[in-house]
Amino acid sequence: MGVSVDGESAMNEIIALCISGVGTVVWYLLKQKDNQQQSELKDANDKIDTLFIKHDADVQALQELRVQIAAKHYERPELDKKFDKLENTVTEGFTHIGERLDKMSEAFNARRQ
Repeated sequence: MGVSVDGESAMNEIIALCISGVGTVVWYLLKQKDNQQQSELKDANDKIDTLFIKHDADVQALQELRVQIAAKHYERPELDKKFDKLENTVTEGFTHIGERLDKMSEAFNARRQ
């Protein structure tokens, strides 16, 4: 094998150039992959932020619903009092009307006799 010194150095330069080219291609592919992962990470963070915003809105809506339920719960005793008062008024009114009808009947019967 009679390889001359110039041929050997040329071969070394070609090998070095190939290694440099492969290194450049690997670097480029890794950079692309890194950019893709950063983009995916940003998208995931945006989705997480959106979920937290939705969660906060749901918490607020739930709190408002609790307030409405509590308000309706506390209305019931008040309504019960009003219905009891109405019931007493109607009962007393019919009793009073009944008493007057009895008096009218007695007066009518007294005149008739």
